[in-house]
Amino acid sequence: MTDSTIPRRKKRRNTATPENRNGRKNGHRTNGQIVKSDGLDGAVKQALSRPVKPKATLQRTTFCTPREMDFFSEKELTTQTGHDPEDWPLVFVKEVIDNALDACEEADQPPSINISADATGISVEDNGPGLPESTLRATLDFTVRASNREAYVSPCRGAQGNALMTLLAMPVVIDPDDGRLIVEAHGKRHTITCSADPITQRAVVHDDVSDVPKCKKRRPARGTRKQALSSGTKVRIQWGEIEMTYLDHCLWPFGPEGLSPACKPSFFERFLAIIEGFALFNPHATFRLDWFGEKYAWDATDPAWEKWKPNKPTSTHWYEGRHLERLIGAYITHDRDAGTDRLVSDLVVEFDGLTGSQKRSKVLDETDLRRVRLSEFVVGGRLDTKRIGKLLASMQRHTRTVKSRRLGIIGEDHLKARLLAMGVQPESFRYSRKTSKEGLPWVLESAFGWLGNDSPDRRRIYSGANWSAAIKNPFRSFGTTGEGLETALSDMRATRNEPIVFVLHLAHPRVEYTDRGKSALVMGGAA
Repeated sequence: MTDSTIPRRKKRRNTATPENRNGRKNGHRTNGQIVKSDGLDGAVKQALSRPVKPKATLQRTTFCTPREMDFFSEKELTTQTGHDPEDWPLVFVKEVIDNALDACEEADQPPSINISADATGISVEDNGPGLPESTLRATLDFTVRASNREAYVSPCRGAQGNALMTLLAMPVVIDPDDGRLIVEAHGKRHTITCSADPITQRAVVHDDVSDVPKCKKRRPARGTRKQALSSGTKVRIQWGEIEMTYLDHCLWPFGPEGLSPACKPSFFERFLAIIEGFALFNPHATFRLDWFGEKYAWDATDPAWEKWKPNKPTSTHWYEGRHLERLIGAYITHDRDAGTDRLVSDLVVEFDGLTGSQKRSKVLDETDLRRVRLSEFVVGGRLDTKRIGKLLASMQRHTRTVKSRRLGIIGEDHLKARLLAMGVQPESFRYSRKTSKEGLPWVLESAFGWLGNDSPDRRRIYSGANWSAAIKNPFRSFGTTGEGLETALSDMRATRNEPIVFVLHLAHPRVEYTDRGKSALVMGGAA
């Protein structure tokens, strides 16, 4: 085959324009168009030229949750009480006995308190004047803290202002179906159930009121004062009975696995120790305990014993400027709500040593506060610190300091009688009392005794402040070295395995705890 017979390939005609020809050299065709690019930079430019879809974002809303929920969960109630759920039966007994003793003392009635425990609840009953209806109503409002102790400085048993609220919420936390608090006073029975609204996160309180059935009472002995039918208060925390198929005793709904009150010696001895502590610190009080039918009693050793009562005027020397400002602010807020505005003279007359008109007039004249109302201490939305400080200095100048003995001394005779009843060997008993020499008054009393060789090898400590028994040792740190009570005892060879009884009590007008559960306080080197 010759070259002339070889079919020639038809040459394709180039119809591209000069621009297209340049584009073929430096770009690529896209939808019939030439896109110029310079390698990777061109691809990046192309990606950036595409429209970007907006990313999904969350615009958070600020929600306001009521503080009422601080009482309606196990976690929050543990924070409020300062104790784990296994200790809540002790918290209930301690708080109710504190209130019962205060009520009886304010009514000048030697306290007689009955405690009972059964499968479905714990009850505490006193012989005081009865819980006022207004106090109970205020307690049912979880949006405020109701207290007639918190703003004052005095040697009183309770000053937190949230005790009754924690007791109201406790039944529903341990038993949402059957938990309730029952309060009997002035012939009325209040069956109180609480819950939390899951939507609004607010407390829902139901107070079912009924008449307390009348019962025949024994005729009082000749020479004793007859009590009114409605006297006294009874408080009971109640829950549904828990059926146990593998145990021959009941179970209380405290803690993740429940609490067996019949298990001795652990929990029963702790429950008993709280009652013994109150009996140790209150010579004028009688206590009765019914523990599942077992009866225990501690009779008063001195029904006429005196201490600084809750309704006694407080001393100006117990206050610093911040304390008086807190009290004045509380009065101003209370008066605004009530539509009143009290005079400064009405405040001055409430303090110890200023009830007389002569000293009160001197204070008002020195401070130029005669016919001045408390609301006038508010300047520019703030309390006038300088003016309040001048008032406090004048009141302190015209009054005497309170001697330590006036606070109240438990005494050697009473403590010895209690410790001997516990089984302490008479010859081993020791008692000590220390009082302040200057500054704030305080009384620190201690007692010691040995139980003998036949007693269990276990140290028993009873400690408390202002005539209230502590659930746990509150003296975690004292002295210049910051040592605690248990360390100090161990240094004296009174270790936890020694069969001894040790009692320590502090009376002080300005006891400040480190937590709401009153489980720890700090004493300075002077004490």
